[in-house]
Amino acid sequence: MSHHKLEVKDLHFIYPDGHKAVNGVSFSIFHGDSVGIIGANGAGKSTLLMLLMGVLFPSQGEVLVGDVHVTKKTLPFIRQRLGMVFQDPDDQLFMTTVYDDVAFGPRNYKLAENEVEKRVVQALDMVGILHLQDRAPFKLSGGEKRAAAIASVLSMQPDILVMDEPTAGLDPKSRRRVMGLLKSFDHTRIITSHDLDMVFDLCERTIVIKEGEIAAQGLTSEILTNAELMDACGLEVPLSLQNCPVCGSKKTV
Repeated sequence: MSHHKLEVKDLHFIYPDGHKAVNGVSFSIFHGDSVGIIGANGAGKSTLLMLLMGVLFPSQGEVLVGDVHVTKKTLPFIRQRLGMVFQDPDDQLFMTTVYDDVAFGPRNYKLAENEVEKRVVQALDMVGILHLQDRAPFKLSGGEKRAAAIASVLSMQPDILVMDEPTAGLDPKSRRRVMGLLKSFDHTRIITSHDLDMVFDLCERTIVIKEGEIAAQGLTSEILTNAELMDACGLEVPLSLQNCPVCGSKKTV
């Protein structure tokens, strides 16, 4: 069994007010895949992520990590295999130091303190902020907070990284640093974002969600360059691929 494999089968979710947020979604993600999930506001991306993580449970259909169904009983296992980085790092960082935030997950699983320290140092070194381990999270820059939030997930040693808008709110330099960081990981990655230039650079495959359904899925190089598809789904071709306003030329893929 590979814990890196994620299968979504005929997934449906209806909110109590009757809104059908996810409607018959199916896809598979395999070891080493880097997959972007995109769509306009309200398309159902956030609901889908919550279903993958077991924050919500489907009205119909199933989510499997390896051969394990995502259920209330399997959540401890699922949360070790899937690590989610929230859109707002302040929702993920709540301890008095960066070290304690990154140590929180391993400590919660009752690991020996020497193993906790090993994981924390490894995770902080991986994201390049080991020197900030004693800093208070609220004193970090936006990019540093994002790196700390990623480290807090990496310390759990998940097989699959799930990231919701990882470049949201970052200045250009911090955005480039986070993108370089994500590109360096060997993890299976699932990224939802409105930053389509980032998706184009980081994700080999892309799934387009429209009104709770999959409008298209395939190679990112084919999906994101399809202007007709993007427009129909309330999106635009990445800025880097649009015609230059000065010379009129278009970047080649």
